[in-house]
Amino acid sequence: MTAIAQKQIVAKALALPRPARARLARQLWESLDPPEEKVSKKEWDKLWKTELEKRIEELESGKVKAIPAAQVMAELRAKYS
Repeated sequence: MTAIAQKQIVAKALALPRPARARLARQLWESLDPPEEKVSKKEWDKLWKTELEKRIEELESGKVKAIPAAQVMAELRAKYS
């Protein structure tokens, strides 16, 4: 796909109403997982619960440090603007 074609697709996608963009985003996101990696919603929820518990423990133990969202967004804007 050429860069021009990709820009045209992005422009058309961004012109969609918000609900349609959300559906498209979900479809694109889900397409990144190979079929053999698909899991049920119940298993997905279990995996996320485990991950969240791990992250909470890392924060509470001091193993990792939280970064304020405003700082993260500012750094991303500076990097990609």
